Amino acid sequence: MPRFLLRHGWLWSCLVVALVSPGALAEEPDVFEAWLRPAHAPADGFDAWTDLGGAKPGAEVRSLARGRVVEATGESVTLEHLHHENHELQRVRAVYSGLASVTLRPGDGVSRGQVLGRVGAGASGVLHTDRELSPAEARRFTRERARLPQPLEEPVLVLISHARNELRLYERGVERARVEVGFGQGEGPKQERGDNRTPVGMYFIVQTVRGNITGPYSAYYGGHWLRVNYPNPWDASRGVKRGWLTEKTREKIARAWTAREATDASTRLGSGIGFHGWSGEWSLEQSGGRLSWGCVVFHPGDITRLYERMPQGTMVVLF
Repeated sequence: MPRFLLRHGWLWSCLVVALVSPGALAEEPDVFEAWLRPAHAPADGFDAWTDLGGAKPGAEVRSLARGRVVEATGESVTLEHLHHENHELQRVRAVYSGLASVTLRPGDGVSRGQVLGRVGAGASGVLHTDRELSPAEARRFTRERARLPQPLEEPVLVLISHARNELRLYERGVERARVEVGFGQGEGPKQERGDNRTPVGMYFIVQTVRGNITGPYSAYYGGHWLRVNYPNPWDASRGVKRGWLTEKTREKIARAWTAREATDASTRLGSGIGFHGWSGEWSLEQSGGRLSWGCVVFHPGDITRLYERMPQGTMVVLF
């Protein structure tokens, strides 16, 4: 090999890496930011669905919720509405046809109640979730979502990724902390009492305790305990489908969850889910992050540092 290459071959190697790396190594999407700040602002609620077939010609057609125009012509418009439901970011499309005076263009943002156009000849409207909803289903869908959570506006929000063993704490949408966390010994989302799994879903902190925690396993709390109101309404609906609890109990759980209060702890769905420290330091490499009977486990120093920043009423979303 020529002496020049022997002496300067390192420069060529570095140059090749510099040229190849940007195209070859695509950054993974940030799942926290994608959930919290999607392509356009999520809806804060839906107005009631009305059938356009019986509407008077010339009557105003208004947007059900905040969203964005994805398709538009002189006589039709299709809106996409995003909304947070439990731990998922859902997409809904509303398609309006047979309109007059449509001036919107694809990419335009719309607000709740904004005029989209006026009823023309043969006007119709259809609401799509994962499928086309019937008029009765569309009315029920919007009625049940008249008000929707706005995580970005929460005074304190805790987002937790199972896949990344990571927790991030936000204050009115501004990230303030991110830490490594562990979960239950059982893999997959929690289903029932005793499965040692950590749930996925949207919850609220309903109890905070620090200091001398008593009980047979008190050492594993690391002197800190923050309980969330598992089960939530979606957990309860799953329980109803499986015959584990009644519709009356589901409604009771939904009311308590909405009020950010503790929910029924007596059902087969289980209970006692929250945040705590540990009896000592732990590592993700040695434990695989599988530590508890279903709770979110902090490193001792992290739970001490963040405890007071997660008061009762804090929204917690595990996904």
